[in-house]
Amino acid sequence: MTDSDNQIGHAELLQQFRESDDTCRPARELSERDRDYYDGKQLSGEELEALKKRRQPPVISNRIAPKIDALIGHEKRIRTDPRAYPRTPKHEAESESATDAIRFVCDNNRFSQIRSSVAENLFIEGAGAAVVAVERKGERFEVKINPVPWDRFYWDPHSRKRDFSDAAYKGVVLWMDEADAIALAGPDADRSDVELIIQGCYSSTASSGDTFDDRPQFVWGDLKRRRVRVLQHRFKQDGEWWTAILCGGGFLRDPQVSPYVDEHGIPQCDLVATSAYIDRENNRYGVVRRMVSPQDEINKRRSKALHLLNSRQVIAEKGAVDNREQARREMARPDGYVEVNGSMRFDVADGLTLATGQLNLLQEAKAEIDASGVNPAIEGDASAPSGRAQEMMMASGLAEMAGVFEALRDWSWEVYRQVWYRIRQYWDEERWIRVTDDERNLRWVAVNRPVTQADLMIEQAQQAGQPLDPQQVAQIRADPMMQQVTVQNPLAQLDVDLILEDGPDSVNLQSEQYQSLIELKRADPAAIPTRAIIEASSLRNKDQILEHLDAGGIPPELQQQMQQMQEALQQAEQAVQESEQKAQQAAADNAIKVAELQLKQQELAIRQEELGIERFRAETERITAMRPQPEPQQTPPPSGVFAG
Repeated sequence: MTDSDNQIGHAELLQQFRESDDTCRPARELSERDRDYYDGKQLSGEELEALKKRRQPPVISNRIAPKIDALIGHEKRIRTDPRAYPRTPKHEAESESATDAIRFVCDNNRFSQIRSSVAENLFIEGAGAAVVAVERKGERFEVKINPVPWDRFYWDPHSRKRDFSDAAYKGVVLWMDEADAIALAGPDADRSDVELIIQGCYSSTASSGDTFDDRPQFVWGDLKRRRVRVLQHRFKQDGEWWTAILCGGGFLRDPQVSPYVDEHGIPQCDLVATSAYIDRENNRYGVVRRMVSPQDEINKRRSKALHLLNSRQVIAEKGAVDNREQARREMARPDGYVEVNGSMRFDVADGLTLATGQLNLLQEAKAEIDASGVNPAIEGDASAPSGRAQEMMMASGLAEMAGVFEALRDWSWEVYRQVWYRIRQYWDEERWIRVTDDERNLRWVAVNRPVTQADLMIEQAQQAGQPLDPQQVAQIRADPMMQQVTVQNPLAQLDVDLILEDGPDSVNLQSEQYQSLIELKRADPAAIPTRAIIEASSLRNKDQILEHLDAGGIPPELQQQMQQMQEALQQAEQAVQESEQKAQQAAADNAIKVAELQLKQQELAIRQEELGIERFRAETERITAMRPQPEPQQTPPPSGVFAG
């Protein structure tokens, strides 16, 4: 394990790591600050000390963490699933087994959680990575997907591409006990040589930063705890990817060509990485970086406004008070009392006006950080009239994040591709894959399975629903031509393309079109065929239903379900009609009752008016009867007439 035994030396590889450590140190420090801001550690030591002297509690309004959490939540809603499509017609039937194998590996590794972990590093620090390798378990090789924490991932600082595809090297920093480091060298290594290499770690120089240090921090090795820093280094040499495991004292595993190859035999890098944003100096950063400045303004203006509201200034003539210190203490109290000498000037100026200005600017800072990056539209609107409207609202809220989610999607596709390469290369024995895409029961898929032509014909007859009788089975098995052995679903021979399908939780135009077809089907059942409805649906077993349709009709169990649904729909429509009729009859009865009540009220009003008139007439007659009558006067006789 000396430098002369290897095509590339230990010092050269160690220099690559030191170059990354030194060059990327300023960017790493900013990314560490971004993580602190997400965790709510947003005030420096000097600021905390100043607040302590003012006896003011530190107040932090963390607006960054909810935004990042909203992004992570949206990432969980838009997760993707891989699907393999054949490149040649002869692999069309077997391509489904490639899809099942990839999804089986992802489910076993809980890839959804790994993706969320990488997405969090992407949003906060700006870079994330995972290793797609194999692990021997007994006589088999299992594909493993291991996430790489951001503070353990280093890369070529001259790389300019988002996915690090132009990097000359990249790697992972590991801190482990001395015994574990010795085990990495393998059983064939000379233990004394390995121990000598490990001893060299305890005298190595320190790194420029503390990102890759152990927790708690050490240098290349801790002599007391017997822990060493180990590099899993990947680098390009002569256009091929190589790997090596080394520490400060030498190689624990000599450089070698990467054991992982693609379908053409080209060595592959098992470390898959991506980044969110890249500045002109090749520094990687995440979404949090753009929110730091308005977040600082929010914290400082809120703290300043609180300080101004609790502060008072006094403008007074000399000698206005007998004891200035006592007057200062009294002014600081909420119920303070100060006596002023004579008519001398003693004015109190509070900070209300200045605090109001700070609060107004605080609202502007909050509005700025709320409008940047993630806005409330990312959550959609439950009251939106259709799925298309919800999709448009969410698209407008995520317009600024399109590049980041595209990087995450490309990273997922590369992980799926590397998983497929490992399956092709290492799954060379017969195995059964558990698939749970059927909502009723799980199914098992055989890959690399040796099977005779006779067994294959018998299985195909059973799958078609036409099982052979025992006599036919015996005749087939007795035929020598049917004893030829073929391999069912040979993964190493499949030639497929991988694409990503949107997860079932995403709202898209297809759902709205499906609802439109349902409405058209209800309006005119003869115009829209049942097959069109099934094809537009998101049923996971719709392929099986369509196969039954092509074979001659709908399966009996599905017909029964459709008949039950039709009967239930008719009963519901009849109940609705009866309810409408009852409601109309009840409305008519209520209208008649209201009219009768109004008529009775009118009759009552007329009766009351007649009674009032009668009372008035009776009172008038009573008053007239009680009034005294005047005596009658004698009328003189007409002129020219004599009384006799």
